[in-house]
Amino acid sequence: MKLLVPSLVAAVLAAACSAQPDAPRIQLTDVGFVLHLPPQMQQSLDSLAPGFRTIRTTSFRSDVSQAAAMGAGSMQALFATVRDLNGDGTPDAVVEGTAPGDSALQVIAILNGPHPTALEITSFPVYDADAVGIYVAPPAAGTAGAFEVMNYPDSSTLYTYKDGAFETSSIGS
Repeated sequence: MKLLVPSLVAAVLAAACSAQPDAPRIQLTDVGFVLHLPPQMQQSLDSLAPGFRTIRTTSFRSDVSQAAAMGAGSMQALFATVRDLNGDGTPDAVVEGTAPGDSALQVIAILNGPHPTALEITSFPVYDADAVGIYVAPPAAGTAGAFEVMNYPDSSTLYTYKDGAFETSSIGS
């Protein structure tokens, strides 16, 4: 019995150390979509943009929500997307929102892992906070490590993670 207890403790500790980080998720609730970030990812976001708040679902123009649903084939969270961006097998998150005292709309990627990292991807200094037409979305099927920032109806930009940084490609005019 004395030999079994230390072996069991070692096995539990090894499993805990090798466990994947908690995953972010987007959940549909009775008040719309909600983004849940694991504590370490939230801390990374807070250190980059203290007080950061995602855009409320109700702030998007109705034509934007309708266009996004038609393009994706279903309703989606316009202020966030969750997918593996850096190819490490863990879901990362991209969010759009504002920080107190800053009027710009910021798009921030939070790369998940043992030490999550938040990166400002882009910002829009001028936007209508009560009728947002800019949203984040997953890219076309088959595009790994990427997301799109849609500036409806004019254009969108594809952001692809390669070699430790995001590369951009314009889509539309």
